[in-house]
Amino acid sequence: MKAAATPGTRRWAVCADDYALDGGAVEGIVDLIERGRVTATSALVDSPHWPGAASALPDDVRRGTMERRADVGLHLNLTQSFGGKSSTVWSLPELIARCAVHAIARAPLRAAIARQLDAFENALGRGPDYIDGHQHVHQFAIVRGELITALMQRYPRHLPWLRSTRPPTGVVDPKARTISALGDRRMRDLALAAHFRTTRYLVGVYDFEARLETYWQRLMHWMDAGPDGTVLMCHPASRMDPADPITSARSMEYAALGSSRFLEALATARIALTTGTRLLTPAAPAA
Repeated sequence: MKAAATPGTRRWAVCADDYALDGGAVEGIVDLIERGRVTATSALVDSPHWPGAASALPDDVRRGTMERRADVGLHLNLTQSFGGKSSTVWSLPELIARCAVHAIARAPLRAAIARQLDAFENALGRGPDYIDGHQHVHQFAIVRGELITALMQRYPRHLPWLRSTRPPTGVVDPKARTISALGDRRMRDLALAAHFRTTRYLVGVYDFEARLETYWQRLMHWMDAGPDGTVLMCHPASRMDPADPITSARSMEYAALGSSRFLEALATARIALTTGTRLLTPAAPAA
């Protein structure tokens, strides 16, 4: 989907996290991509659902064509185990603490990054369009440096873009500000020095309260506050999974994003959806 070039229109990407988490996430995200509501999805390649989920992506998205309707990224996972398949997993509090004091072994971290990039490439036959992190781990100290080094070695001619966690100035939500404080500024500095592109702002952080009208209020606030180049993060799924602690929120988000009300809200806010790759690619000079 190409962003409209109407003066005053803000271009946004809508990024669905946790692709391949379970069948409901796969079905819901693919449906929203096909309907033009989601323009990027971040894959949990440690999940046993990943190979099938990769095949379920629309052909243009899977192959990464120039006119693809959505980007596919690696959702770097260091905190969630999938039946023992993940060889390197920490609890989120432990990972935050260890990274903050540089008390984390680099070898298993490097191995986890390499294994997940391998799994992405093996399923899609290409590298990721972008990188972000499950629970935003990609920006943590030590992790961000090892990740950027690995990406530079693998993709020197086609560096994937990185997702910033910085909220817009008008979003003062404590959770959003706390997430950003865990390493976004330093990650963006490292990325700039290494010639990576990073997105500008992130909205979509909330407490996963599954109340539809409250979520709509948040969407309206984010649409009001988010400038051109904002990424709306979401976690939709088409069906419930009792084992998932935020399954009700996922179902609620799927209903909201798939509704005509969402399209009407975008139009009223003069927001046009596009991919992160297009957001970050300079326009060709006029002939």
